[in-house]
Amino acid sequence: MNRPRWAAIVTLTLPLFSLWGLLLLDPVRFALDALASGGSARQDAMVANLYSDPHTQETSKGEHPLASLRQLEHDWCAAPSHHRFILVGNSQTMTVMLSPQERPSSAVEHTYPDLLLAELQLNRESVDRYRLAAPNLSYVELLWYVQYLLTHPCLLPNQLIVQLNFESFRKLGVRDGMLELLDDRQFPQAAASEADTSEPYAPAFQQAIDRYRTRRAQQQGVVGGAGAQQSRTGMIEARGFGGLLETRIRSWLDRSVTFRSRARIKAEFESLLYLARVKLLGIKPTTRRSLGGAALQMSISSLRRVGALCRDNGVHLIFFNAPQNPNAPLYRNERDRQEYERIVADLSTNYASSYFNFEASVPADMWGLWIDGPDPIHFGRAGHQRLADEMFKAGLTTIP
Repeated sequence: MNRPRWAAIVTLTLPLFSLWGLLLLDPVRFALDALASGGSARQDAMVANLYSDPHTQETSKGEHPLASLRQLEHDWCAAPSHHRFILVGNSQTMTVMLSPQERPSSAVEHTYPDLLLAELQLNRESVDRYRLAAPNLSYVELLWYVQYLLTHPCLLPNQLIVQLNFESFRKLGVRDGMLELLDDRQFPQAAASEADTSEPYAPAFQQAIDRYRTRRAQQQGVVGGAGAQQSRTGMIEARGFGGLLETRIRSWLDRSVTFRSRARIKAEFESLLYLARVKLLGIKPTTRRSLGGAALQMSISSLRRVGALCRDNGVHLIFFNAPQNPNAPLYRNERDRQEYERIVADLSTNYASSYFNFEASVPADMWGLWIDGPDPIHFGRAGHQRLADEMFKAGLTTIP
C-alpha cells in the first residue's frame, strides 16, 4: 500500500475509534448532569412528547427539510383549489416549556401554530396549513425557504405568516441542514440569483452555496489534486482516494444504531455548552443585548426581500410580533425597545398585508422555567393555548 493511502486510512481510523468511544461512554451526559445538579429551577420543564405530523409541519426542525417540503408538495399538488397558510418561526413555535404550576404529562402536547391552524381547518375544510420552523431561525433562512417555495408552484401559499422576534434579528446565515435544498433542480438558480445581488444578505447566500459545493465534493470523494475545479471561494476540488474512503465509511456507520445516536449526543453537548455558559460565564438568554451591526442589516434586507417577493407573487404577508416574558425582557433598555418597534413598524407598513402585536399576550405565570430560571422565549401549555386563542380572535388567519 502506498504512503498516501496508508496516511488516509490512519487519519480516518483514529477519529473513528475516538467517536465510537464517545458514543458508547457518553461522557457529555455525565458532565451535563453534574452542571445541572443543584440548580433551583426544574430540569423537566422541556416537553419531549410534542404533536408531530409531517403533513402539517417541517418535522426535522431545519436539519433535513427537503424530504418534508417534497411531502408537502405532493399533498398540496393533490388539492390545488385549497387555501394555503404557512406559518414560519423560531423555537417558540415548536417548544413547550412548562410553567412552575404545570406538571409533565404523557399526553401529546401542542404548540400554538398547531392549535391555531387546526382551529382554522375545523372552520373551513378547504384550507391547508403548515408550520415551517427551526430553532434560532434567521431571517436569511426565511428568505432561503421562501425562494424554495416560489420555485415550486404547488407550494405557493395564499398567506405567509411570519413571526418577528427581537432575538431573531441577531441571527446570521443559513445552517448546514438547509443546504440540502440545493439538491433540488429548480432552487439553485434562485439561490444563486440572490447571491449575485448587492444586498446585505447576499454574502450569506453565497457562503451557503459554497459550503454546499464543498460538502458535495467531499461526499463524492473529492480532494485537492490535478484537474481540480475552483469554487468562488478559491477552494480546490478534485477526486481522490481519501474522500472515497470517507464516503464509504460514513455509509457503513449510518447502519449502526450506536452511530445514529450521535444526534442525541449532539443535543446533550449543546445543552452542556449552554449550561457552561450560564454557570461558568454568567451569560444567560435573559442577558439583555442590543441590536445592530451586520446581523441587523442582513435581517432587515432579508425581510424586505421576502416582502417584495410576496407582493410580486400574490402572497398575503402577515407579520406578528412574538410574545416576550415580562419577567425576562430581551431589550437592553427603552431605547432598544423603541428601535425595535420602529424597525417592525417600517417593515409592516411597507411590506405586510397585516401586522399583529402579541408581545404582551402571554401572562408572566404561563412562561417556562428551566434550569437557570425564567425562559425569555418559551412558555407552557396554557400559554400556547392562550396565544392561539388570542391570534384566532384577532383575525390573524382571516381569509381575504
